[in-house]
Amino acid sequence: MRLSKASMTSLLLIITSTYGLQARPGDRLDRSRFHRTFDEEFNGPLSWCSDNCDGQIWRTKYFFSGEMPLSRGVGALHGDTEIAIDPLYLGLGLSPFLIAHGILIIQVRPAEQRTKAAVQNAWPSYYRGPHTAPGFTSGLLTTEYSFRQRYGYFEARIKVPTLSGGWPAFWLFGKAGSYDEIDVSEILTSNPTVQHLGHQWGDQSQPRKTQRADLNASDLSKDFHVYGVLWTKRSIIYYRDDREIAHFRNKGLNDPMYMLLDIATDGDWNRKLGYSTPANASGDMLIDYVRAYQTYPNK
Repeated sequence: MRLSKASMTSLLLIITSTYGLQARPGDRLDRSRFHRTFDEEFNGPLSWCSDNCDGQIWRTKYFFSGEMPLSRGVGALHGDTEIAIDPLYLGLGLSPFLIAHGILIIQVRPAEQRTKAAVQNAWPSYYRGPHTAPGFTSGLLTTEYSFRQRYGYFEARIKVPTLSGGWPAFWLFGKAGSYDEIDVSEILTSNPTVQHLGHQWGDQSQPRKTQRADLNASDLSKDFHVYGVLWTKRSIIYYRDDREIAHFRNKGLNDPMYMLLDIATDGDWNRKLGYSTPANASGDMLIDYVRAYQTYPNK
């Protein structure tokens, strides 16, 4: 049977996914279906907290607590070499966050010697692994304590840096003890012409289940782009600049999730592909806004 060009495109997209990607590239997002439930425009000081959160919007660390390096990176997750800091971290008074003209900047910078020493001294004595020092400082923001939602549309307008070995991401995360996660966009900035996306689900007592795709694009570091996902009981649909780029059936993500934005460096994924970050490198992840919506009834 001879396939048309359109049929071949659909077939290639289906093969890309572990569980059957069904994409209709070009379908435009219908925003009339939504009402906004979360809106961060970064027009004022950043509302952040670390552990003692009391109404702030953004938490600057992952869900597992403690101030030792394992709570903020340094190889704990994927072999990354950065530490996710805030001005209170280890009393260093450093911040990776800057707001300018309504744009949030998450800065990746080479770690100063005093930062390396402070992190090494913070490792608990009982930890038997290497007391690693970070190569870089960076930042992470989550709505873990301020906003969670079941289903809806989630989006962020982001410009990724031209940082060798960088790994900026916008994603959703579920409750502790589950694999529930939606990676709205992950870009390895050594190759910014590919957007990685996908999701996983399941209880950690069982093997995780995954649906993913790697989609070619123009150089995504050249400008801002809006990365979004429409998550419903029946489907998980990914968008870039309001155009559908990937469409999956929802096979198991049905609990509320919160949003995360961060930029890592190096890491196992980058190294596997031969990407690395020079010791003196720096880069800025720019975020114009982060928004979430729910669908109106009967739409």
